[in-house]
Amino acid sequence: MRIKITLLPEKDKSLNINYNYFLSGWVYNTLKKANREFAEHLHEKGYSYGKKVFKLFTFSQLRSKELKIIDDEIMFLDETYLYITSPKKEFMLNFVSEVLNNEFLRLQEYQFRIKSVEMLKEPEFSNEDKFICLSPIVASTAIEINGKRKSVNLPLHDSRFAENIKNNLIEKYYVLYNTLPDNLNVNIDFDMDYYMKNPDGKRIKFKNVYVKGYMVPFKMSGNPDLIKIAYECGLGEKNSAGFGMIQKIK
Repeated sequence: MRIKITLLPEKDKSLNINYNYFLSGWVYNTLKKANREFAEHLHEKGYSYGKKVFKLFTFSQLRSKELKIIDDEIMFLDETYLYITSPKKEFMLNFVSEVLNNEFLRLQEYQFRIKSVEMLKEPEFSNEDKFICLSPIVASTAIEINGKRKSVNLPLHDSRFAENIKNNLIEKYYVLYNTLPDNLNVNIDFDMDYYMKNPDGKRIKFKNVYVKGYMVPFKMSGNPDLIKIAYECGLGEKNSAGFGMIQKIK
C-alpha cells in the first residue's frame, strides 16, 4: 500500500536539508497517536530475521517542482509531495487515519499544511520493470578497523552493492511470509552512464551519522514477487530512515 500526501509549504521559511531524522520521527509520532502499542512495538522491536530487524516501511524525499537550496537549507516554493509505503495494512490504516485528523506536518520549526492524502493504485509487476528512486538507495558492509567491526556504505559500482540488495529483498520476503520465494532470481541493473555523472552519490546526515546512497535509475528483472517487495518495503537498507523508496516507470 502506498499513499501520496500533498503539502503546502511555508514559502518564506527554509528547512534543514538533512530532514530525514525529523521526518522519520513524525511518521512514528503520527502512528503512535493512532495506535501506541503497535507504534512502540514497531519502533523498539520491528520484524526480525536473525540479528537483523526490519520495519517494513519507507518514505520518499520531500519532492517539489520548485525549490531553492542555499548551503544546508532548502526552501520549497510550490506544492510538495511526500510518499509513504508499507506492505503492512495495520501500519498504513493506522497512519492514514491519524494523518487525516491533522492539519499540519511539523518538522522542528517548519510546518507544511496538509492539503490532501491519496491512496495510490498498486502497479502490476512483470519479469522486468524500470524504476527511478524517490529516495537514495543504501547498501553497506562490515569492515574491521583497529580490531573493531564497523559498518561502511558501499559505492554503487562495488559488486557487493547489488548483491547485498538482492539478499536484503529475500530476507524481507521471508519476514513477511515466513517462507522463501519459490524463485530466488532477481537482478538489478543500474544505469551506469547516469551514475558516472554523479558517482559521489548523496550524503544525508541522520542523527549524528552521514549515510551515503544513490538515486540512479535501474531495471529489475526476475521474480515479480521480489520486485513487488522492493516497491512496497523499499530497496536496500535503512528504509525506515527514508532510504530506498522507488517508483515504477513505463
